[in-house]
Amino acid sequence: MNRTPLFAKHAALGAKLVDFAGWEMPIHYSGVVDEYQAVRTAAGLFDVSHMGRINVAGPGALSFLQRVTVNDVAKLALLDSHYSMVCNERGGIMDDVFLYHPTPQEYLLCVNASNREKIMAWLLKQAAGAPSVTIVDRSVEIAQMALQGPASRSILSELGATEIASLKPRHCLEGILLGIPSLITRTGYTGELGYELYVPAGGAPRIWAELLNRGRAAGLKPVGLGARDLLRLEMAYLLYGNDITEETTPLESGMDWIVAFHKGQFVGREALLSQKDRGLVRRLVAFELLQKAVPRHGFKIVANGQSGGGVIGEVTSGNLSPLLQKGIGLGYVPRALATPGSSFAIGIRGRTVPAVVVKPPFYKKRVANSE
Repeated sequence: MNRTPLFAKHAALGAKLVDFAGWEMPIHYSGVVDEYQAVRTAAGLFDVSHMGRINVAGPGALSFLQRVTVNDVAKLALLDSHYSMVCNERGGIMDDVFLYHPTPQEYLLCVNASNREKIMAWLLKQAAGAPSVTIVDRSVEIAQMALQGPASRSILSELGATEIASLKPRHCLEGILLGIPSLITRTGYTGELGYELYVPAGGAPRIWAELLNRGRAAGLKPVGLGARDLLRLEMAYLLYGNDITEETTPLESGMDWIVAFHKGQFVGREALLSQKDRGLVRRLVAFELLQKAVPRHGFKIVANGQSGGGVIGEVTSGNLSPLLQKGIGLGYVPRALATPGSSFAIGIRGRTVPAVVVKPPFYKKRVANSE
């Protein structure tokens, strides 16, 4: 099983470790809800080094990425970033990615851990014959941490990154943390003010330890994958393998806003245009339960509360929201039921629990990332 450069730190902190996409990762330290509350009220530190980091560079990098991702890479200014997807020829989602533009003619793709090898192979295949493009998997040499929560800015500033005070959402900068060159990005997966830190693997343990040490007074805690999943669900952020797969498209998953049809040809464009012209059959929706219960991945979505039949979909993500104190989830339903206010039911342990479609995100507190 793979281990990140921070594995020894997790073990020393007494983390409960699990197999996640072939990586031995912390699911929690002090407890999922306790870590969730730390991020919502103070700050949390995540090890996300299991994710893939792929460098695409050269004079042909822009045109290449325009062809293999759905968003408009030409709109990325230097030190900017955006959310995007890599699709196959059928329009199916091979992965959802974050794309950074740290230096001229250079881009950094952050991909999901489970898709790292697949996406690397796909990029190399697509680059065959492409002029002036270099593709390098830098996942081993670069570690990745996420510092998220209202206190994240002040904590990170204590490590010398004072320039982050003016860093805007989805922008990045190259800074120095404890003498270690780092790419600091204002992105995250929680809905809170936060930063992701791309640092040399050898320097990651020192930065991790210093962040926890200096942030302790502000309430900073290490956070595992359990709270990370709960935090992202409250924002209705997608999880690959659950909410999106190669059998779903950006249009069905509600990510049509990142598909730049106007930019010209890209892999999957014709299939997506055809789906758009025909009209969607299903759509991913956010829903809340109207009775006390917890929806889980794989539970059936039932029309009009009918049991034993009338199955119209399946829950792709679900949990109990500590914030709302109610069950929340995501799932695909027929297009006619995708409007907020539409109702159906979730099959939970032999009974059906009424649910209503809501406009995402579930977490509607003033989001610090908009500041």
